[in-house]
Amino acid sequence: MSFIFFTSIIILFGIIIFIYRFLLLPKIRLIQIKRKYGDKIKIIHHYGPGLLVEYKKSYIQNKDSLNFLRHMANQNGNNIQAYAFNIGASVGYSFVDPELIKLVHQNHDAFQKIDVSQAIAYLFSNSLLLATGKNWQKQRQFLGKSFHYDEIKNYFPSIKEICLQVSDRIRDELIKNPNKEIKVVKTCEQITSEVVFKAFFGSTSENILINTDDEGSVPISQELVSIIVDSFRILQHNKLLQLKSQLLKRKTFDIFPLKEETKLLNRLIQLKQTCKNIVLKRQQELILDPSACKKNFLDLYLKEMIQNVNNEITIEEIIDNFCALFFAGTDTTGNMTGAALYFLSLNPSIQQEAREEAMQIIKQKTDSSEIKGLQFEDLAKFDLINSILKESLRLVPPASGVFPRISNKDIKIGQFEVKKGDLVNTHFIYNQSNPQVFANQDQFNPYRWMKGKEQVNVFSFTPFSLGPRNCIGQHLAMIEGKCILINFLLNFDIIPIPSKEVHYDMKIIYGLNPDNLVYFRPRNN
Repeated sequence: MSFIFFTSIIILFGIIIFIYRFLLLPKIRLIQIKRKYGDKIKIIHHYGPGLLVEYKKSYIQNKDSLNFLRHMANQNGNNIQAYAFNIGASVGYSFVDPELIKLVHQNHDAFQKIDVSQAIAYLFSNSLLLATGKNWQKQRQFLGKSFHYDEIKNYFPSIKEICLQVSDRIRDELIKNPNKEIKVVKTCEQITSEVVFKAFFGSTSENILINTDDEGSVPISQELVSIIVDSFRILQHNKLLQLKSQLLKRKTFDIFPLKEETKLLNRLIQLKQTCKNIVLKRQQELILDPSACKKNFLDLYLKEMIQNVNNEITIEEIIDNFCALFFAGTDTTGNMTGAALYFLSLNPSIQQEAREEAMQIIKQKTDSSEIKGLQFEDLAKFDLINSILKESLRLVPPASGVFPRISNKDIKIGQFEVKKGDLVNTHFIYNQSNPQVFANQDQFNPYRWMKGKEQVNVFSFTPFSLGPRNCIGQHLAMIEGKCILINFLLNFDIIPIPSKEVHYDMKIIYGLNPDNLVYFRPRNN
């Protein structure tokens, strides 16, 4: 009897602690924050998943996962400096005032990136994306060499070649089906994925396949993106998994794994093993013949390991950096350029003006009006096309905020007292939707960027983040984006599909859903 009584007391006590820690304490803390900072801060609170509920509700009600932030910006403009929120038991700040955003990024060592999904943690844990301190500095310095503007020039012929291959493939498909609906993001990702794969491994990904559960197979590039999106989707919709992730962090795969977790883990193991096989095979080739080393990321890594006997570089670091760079370079650039194609379909006069800009610049040095005649040095001349990409990034930023962070210590950001363990973010999309920063903020207007025009405060438009930990591949992304737009503009008229209703969905990357939004009509140049 006494055993049952004491067991009941322990269970009851555990329930009380759980209710207080996960339900009451975040609410109490957010009330205190509101009382302290008043009108300078907005509060978003939901019991349990917290901010994740707001994403879901915003998508269901407005077909835009981030509409709540657009609405907040439209209603409050420059009058608020941050909003506070909860995710589970954790409380956080997202700073929207440009000066406070600047302070967050100047104090990047005070914060550590958190795992937004199981796949991110499993695939990227040893990469530049999640590295900290001296390890981050070492990786940034090593990888940064390959992202200098002069080095990117070496990728330019491959970018043009892959663009042409994709447009030729589309032309062939349109002969069979002239009314084929073009998936703007997926089409652009066919190019960006091959560019990144070739830059890293020096070869195409087409013949490297991953087996699927239905006994089929998909290219490794497709599986990598798919597995990360699936991981985030599972976390969004499974409350038990959300709770496990809060309590167990990276050990969630090891302790009472759910059926979905086991399936996800098996896919992750297979993906990493496939990458490892590629790396080990190439390592043996370079050991036998060091002169075969080429200027791709993998060979440069392995050369450092073999010839310079750099024991600090591991196979795991190489694989994780490939996964991180591949995902960032494929999905973000694909979404940026896909959104630009969609907006051009809705604005035929801007589309034609951009096409004429491309033809005029290319014809200055060649009789051709195809991308084959494009010179690397001419990319800087594309003022309108560059502005189209920037305006697309403003309206639909694939990275709508920085990678979520947790504070390593108590720190003041302006007047806001951030405690150790608090979550910290800076949501770019707030200022990019702020009518006091951008007039007619909901309108696609690339001309606002023409001739170097920009907003007063550079921290109001930061699609590639900022500070020391900004996007290492931003120059490559813009060059790819220009080449993709130029190629499609020269080859096709881009026509909207009137029956399609566009949604804006947050799936780690923020973007169009669905993306089969346009028709391509071949042009005869």
